[in-house]
Amino acid sequence: MMAGQARPDVADTLRQGTTLVETGQLTRAQQLYEEALSSFPGDPDLRFELGMVYFRQHDWAKAAQNYKISIGARPGRVKPLFYLAEAYFMQSNQDLARETIAQAASIAPNDPQVCQKYGEYLSLKLETRREGLSWLQRARHLSPGLARIDFEIGKAQFELTDFKSATSSLEATLKNNHSDGQAAFFLAESWANLNDWEKARDYYNYALAQGYTNGPAFYGLGRALVELGEFEGALDPLQRALALQPSLIQAHFQLGKAYRQLGRSEEARHETRLFSALTNRVDTSRELRSAEEENAWKQVKPLLEANKEQEALALLAKLPASERLDRAEPHYLLGTMLFSMGRKDDAKRILRIARAKAPKAARIAAYLGLVELSCGEAGAAESSFQSALALDSAEVLALIGIGGIRYRQQRWADAAEYLEKSRTADPDTLYMLCDAYFRIGRTEEAMLTTEVIRALSSDSKTLLNAVDELIKLHKPASDH
Repeated sequence: MMAGQARPDVADTLRQGTTLVETGQLTRAQQLYEEALSSFPGDPDLRFELGMVYFRQHDWAKAAQNYKISIGARPGRVKPLFYLAEAYFMQSNQDLARETIAQAASIAPNDPQVCQKYGEYLSLKLETRREGLSWLQRARHLSPGLARIDFEIGKAQFELTDFKSATSSLEATLKNNHSDGQAAFFLAESWANLNDWEKARDYYNYALAQGYTNGPAFYGLGRALVELGEFEGALDPLQRALALQPSLIQAHFQLGKAYRQLGRSEEARHETRLFSALTNRVDTSRELRSAEEENAWKQVKPLLEANKEQEALALLAKLPASERLDRAEPHYLLGTMLFSMGRKDDAKRILRIARAKAPKAARIAAYLGLVELSCGEAGAAESSFQSALALDSAEVLALIGIGGIRYRQQRWADAAEYLEKSRTADPDTLYMLCDAYFRIGRTEEAMLTTEVIRALSSDSKTLLNAVDELIKLHKPASDH
């Protein structure tokens, strides 16, 4: 009898909730569903609809929580799985998103929207991109009118370097939606890769006209104009590309070519030097790079917080061994993790064990030096850095470390030599290099380094302000 009464009550709540959502009253709909769930906490429909309210509010975590409860109460439904996958994706959890939409695809392999979404998620990874393309093509076969399906197929083909097929798919996209600037951009990129620079130029212009006005679009137009010999016309889009996205270092190369052809040799020389100064710099900002190490960190951090060091070591020892000696040494990885948690003394202790176990690993010696330096042990740190350089004269962390020591010692020429040799992309290290150049009178190199910092740190206002102050401090008033 109670069960018979429950469904009409739930049905009435769902009707009211639908009306509230359709009229944009999401908060009231949320309150309505939550109140109903106090009486029917396991109802799959109420849970799903509450999840949809949270989804519309962009509260992805709560949306996912309610979808999971709904699925648990009534398994095998495609719609909650579809939106759960989307909620995971919006939280940047691509692996869970793929796994979840794969469940939906196994239940409804002929649902065009499910096929499209599965193909979209698979296409995000190089290893599964070709499989993703096949699911996208399946979706198009099932429903040719799916929104953005030709674009997604074209983008997957582009990323698989099948540029000829990509042009066909992207042209179909523009035929259906003339104002799709993103499709026009990828079509231009496809023609550029096929060396048809006239078509590339035309579609870059078309993309920009449709409002697709980012750095790569302006760079693409500038490069196409250089390739077509329209050097004067190339200057403005290349400069606008750099203004929008200073890290587009290839734009400096193209500007150098254009200036050279226009007989503006001094500007050509500057752009070429700047391109050279920006090229092949090493990102030392993150020590844990591989996906395996990132995943291991998620498991190791709770163990370290619980002081379960040996369990953490055992877990790290199971990682797939890298070809590099340091990556195969679990103590090294543990030391870097401890250091990232601010536990300097523990990191130093563990890294010294790693150093003893892998005496020929330059990176371990260099990282130990960085930890020792952070502990105020400059002598021990220099010894570790020198040991690292004896093993590998190009070891970046060691070059940065000794350069930093020389900088603190005010041995400006030595500091500049080590820091420049490191080819680091680290902005704070480049700031030291810039200052060192100024102090030894190498003003041209210092000013070039300021431009490198601006290109690599365009989003750091504090650092850019510090660079401005450095220029004011060192440059004569007449040069300002």
